[in-house]
Amino acid sequence: MEEKKVYLIGFMGAGKSTIAPILADNLNLDWVDTDDLVEEKEGLSIPEIFEYYGEGRFRELEREVIEEVSRTGPKVVAVGGGAPMDEANWERMKSTGEVVYLEIGPEEVLGRVGSDENRPLLSGLNREERREKIDKLLKIRHPQYNKADHVVLCNGSGPTVLAEEITSKLKEENEPG
Repeated sequence: MEEKKVYLIGFMGAGKSTIAPILADNLNLDWVDTDDLVEEKEGLSIPEIFEYYGEGRFRELEREVIEEVSRTGPKVVAVGGGAPMDEANWERMKSTGEVVYLEIGPEEVLGRVGSDENRPLLSGLNREERREKIDKLLKIRHPQYNKADHVVLCNGSGPTVLAEEITSKLKEENEPG
């Protein structure tokens, strides 16, 4: 664990940004959220980036931010939901740290982010359309997410419990023997 980063991946609403600071505290590391870094770098919110420049530009910024983070010291990194779908991001995360997939089901996603207007991929959709879009995106992303070093089921568990579970998985793996 000494020199590695811990990348938290998963679908929107999985709790990456909520779990990251708790996990970082458990591991005595700093933490960052790639979405926050993209907003800082561009001086715009993610919905504004999507609106003014489109998803393509957002993914470009996200790739730059992940590359920058990968070259820094050990930390916990909450990664945007779509980032692992980019091969360069995936290779960079796998080669510089442990990737932890926070798995969440479509109903839980809808319950957590169903009415959140700060989710550009779901904005302007009614509840049924949001449900369909979530299902579709989850089906596309799950096989890639599932290649993570660790998979943690999130449905119904609180962030502290999940952070503890991840902490033990990481420490177990790094014990000699």
